[in-house]
Amino acid sequence: MKKAIVVASFGCSIKDSRERYIETIENAVKNTYKDIDCSRVFTSEIIRGKMKREENLDIDNMKSCLQKLKEEKYTHVYVSVTHVIPGYEYEKILGAVKEYKDCFEEIKTARTFLDEQLGDDEINVISSYINTDLQDDEAVILVGHGSGHDSHKYYERVEKLLKNHVKNSYVVNIEGNPSIGDIMDELKEKKYAKIYLYPLLIVSGDHALNDIGSDDEASIKSKIAANGIDVKMFFTGLGENQNAINLFIDRLNEILSV
Repeated sequence: MKKAIVVASFGCSIKDSRERYIETIENAVKNTYKDIDCSRVFTSEIIRGKMKREENLDIDNMKSCLQKLKEEKYTHVYVSVTHVIPGYEYEKILGAVKEYKDCFEEIKTARTFLDEQLGDDEINVISSYINTDLQDDEAVILVGHGSGHDSHKYYERVEKLLKNHVKNSYVVNIEGNPSIGDIMDELKEKKYAKIYLYPLLIVSGDHALNDIGSDDEASIKSKIAANGIDVKMFFTGLGENQNAINLFIDRLNEILSV
């Protein structure tokens, strides 16, 4: 029996962010399973191409990684996934796993952060990640990426559950509904004086720096501030939250045959 763990992430072309978030999760996996070889996969072909051009780094996608593991005679493969929702990028992983299923004695894929089993575990992680000690005139907004995939529904579902634990909490998306514009009237009607803004992302990279927290008038932070509301942006990601990291380890434990 020869086992391998694959940590599959969307990827990040910003070196500091990559180290701060993705490598933190990867290192936690390696430290938890010191006797099992661990490989990195990035599912974004755009990110992989950019890293090759700018850093001359060759990062495997799911198929190329599984091909290598096959050639190196691994028998049992376990895929840890750091994606927020089971969307198109997750489907890439599942497709490759299906294609290589007969090449291994066992190959399993872990769950994403949010999925059909969304409940207290995920809400507790998010609650540990954000400021929950809010005054009546304060709100917290989490910003997800959003997707045209059916799994976009989990953003709405996580907001409903979060509101039961954290007052004045919202989830909006960079792409898709609800956008910040969709809730702006409510923010003004409730006369919030201050809003805490957090990326609902594993990595605080390009999206956090530009789409969410930049001073550009098109950013989410600027759109809120333009309505006279004080905004505090947190340039952080779930990839450095210990409770989120523990959850990803738990996801891996669910599929790992020790």
